[in-house]
Amino acid sequence: MCLNGRLIAAVFLLQALTLARCLQLTDITVPEVVDVRETVTLSCSYDMGMHKLNSVKWYKDEREFFRYSPMMPKSLMFFDVDGVTLLENSTVQICNQFMCSIQLHKLTIRSSGSYRCEISGDAPEFKLTHGIGNMTVAGKID
Repeated sequence: MCLNGRLIAAVFLLQALTLARCLQLTDITVPEVVDVRETVTLSCSYDMGMHKLNSVKWYKDEREFFRYSPMMPKSLMFFDVDGVTLLENSTVQICNQFMCSIQLHKLTIRSSGSYRCEISGDAPEFKLTHGIGNMTVAGKID
């Protein structure tokens, strides 16, 4: 009985150590339905485990529109994607080794779609994880 208990404890310890080493997306927030007149906050949080953050990328319908790469000289990059307008000087826009929060404004019906937050660790493994949320923009512009 004692040996069996030690074996179970060893398995739990091994699982805990494995999880501590893993790169994990812990939360993603993408509003499901928003008014076309709103400013929207998208965010994701992550646990890097034993990995160093290489980049956080945001995509709309598989097209990259935002990248945070803390080890690069230009750590923030923005890419043109139809329906996506980033509020670039927002105090809500915060990206670091724990989370990344951005804001979209000037929404249109074309802003509706699938939004993905992708986290990548650095060399030598370059582990990836991601989360996806769908957003529908409703309403009409006055």
